Amino acid sequence: MRLTILFSIILLALPVGAITISYEVSPEIVLPNGYADCIIKIVNNNISDVKINSISFFSNTVEVFPSYTTVGKIGPNSVYTLKVSMKSSYTGRHVVEMQISADNYSIYQPIELIVDDNFPQLTISSPLYRNEVKYATIMVSSPVMLRDLRIEALFNATPKILYVGTLSNFAQLNLKFSEDLENLRFRIYFYNGRSYHELERSLKPSYIPSRGISTNLQLSRDVVFVGEVLSISLEIVNLRSDEIYQIEVYNFGSGKFSRDYAKVEKLSSGEKRILNFIFSPRESGKVSILITYRDFFGQKHEKWENVSLLVLSREVLQITNLKSENVFGKTRISGEVVNYGHRNVLGAEVSAFCNDTKINNFIGEIEANDYETFELEVGCTEVILKLSWWNEVGESFSVSEMVKSEIVREEGSIIPLFVAVITSVAVFVFILYIFIRSRKK
Repeated sequence: MRLTILFSIILLALPVGAITISYEVSPEIVLPNGYADCIIKIVNNNISDVKINSISFFSNTVEVFPSYTTVGKIGPNSVYTLKVSMKSSYTGRHVVEMQISADNYSIYQPIELIVDDNFPQLTISSPLYRNEVKYATIMVSSPVMLRDLRIEALFNATPKILYVGTLSNFAQLNLKFSEDLENLRFRIYFYNGRSYHELERSLKPSYIPSRGISTNLQLSRDVVFVGEVLSISLEIVNLRSDEIYQIEVYNFGSGKFSRDYAKVEKLSSGEKRILNFIFSPRESGKVSILITYRDFFGQKHEKWENVSLLVLSREVLQITNLKSENVFGKTRISGEVVNYGHRNVLGAEVSAFCNDTKINNFIGEIEANDYETFELEVGCTEVILKLSWWNEVGESFSVSEMVKSEIVREEGSIIPLFVAVITSVAVFVFILYIFIRSRKK
């Protein structure tokens, strides 16, 4: 029977004439077959001697040592003290009848002994997660003081023995174990009063499913142009109560990653790690990431993260404001190369193919949402214009288009006509000059 309210001292006093009788039981609660010491005091408040013949103890469930003793005379204002031991193999509240016998009368005094087999008690006060290392908080409690208290785990745990020492009320202990055991068995060593005890306690733990890891996959953009790259951010948080090891990340998708694989050696409990990747998608679809790790026991776990994206049918680099004009029989082509993406492109170049001739205009890097101009001059009326570039993961892209330019065909050159006119004027002036000179003569 478990007591919730206990007194550290049981003290009863019964005055009979000029005699006062009191007793004290310690410890107040004992285990079965544990000894409790009872100190009995008889005080003679008289100015003359009091004669007490004997003291006897009677009980069907409690053994008292000694069960009988002779007393004799107690002097005036004196105290007679008797110490006896009591024990019982039965739990519950027991009453021992004490009889104090004198010549002409007897005094009867009941003495209560409480025997309880439910202490000390062990409880688990912390959550335990399945398939994880368990960091258990064990509460040990007792309604009475225990001395030299030690608790031994009868399973594979660290530490194996928990030393408490003197226990008053309760204590909190910590241990670590790894297996998902159905029962946790302990052996407890302690003194209850002057009685030494060894007993076993068994706890049936409740396990919570492992929280594993938390992952969060984010894309910088989920709609991109052909040839554009996007950023991928993967956050991994260890929600377990123990460390995890060999965290490996594998990337899958239709396109090219800056790296297909990443590895983190270890994450402590509650630790977070963010991994960044760059991805160049070739078509619309899913980006899938597989995360694997090993726990304390070497067991492998895995988790998938998926996200969808859309690839537009247009390239991230485009030629705009394209112009072609004829200058003295050559075609001059100019325009702008616009980067519609949100990241820079590298090695941008515009090339013109005319028959077996290739003419290049190297632009280089074009920043996000920016443009650069170009100009080429070729001697063909039909030109294949090619725009090429690299993105940040090293993939090359190009687009081509045919540019036609009509060269103006002239009927004749104005230079011979000009020469003829000048010559005619000169001849006319010369003839006029001869004519004027002949008249003057």
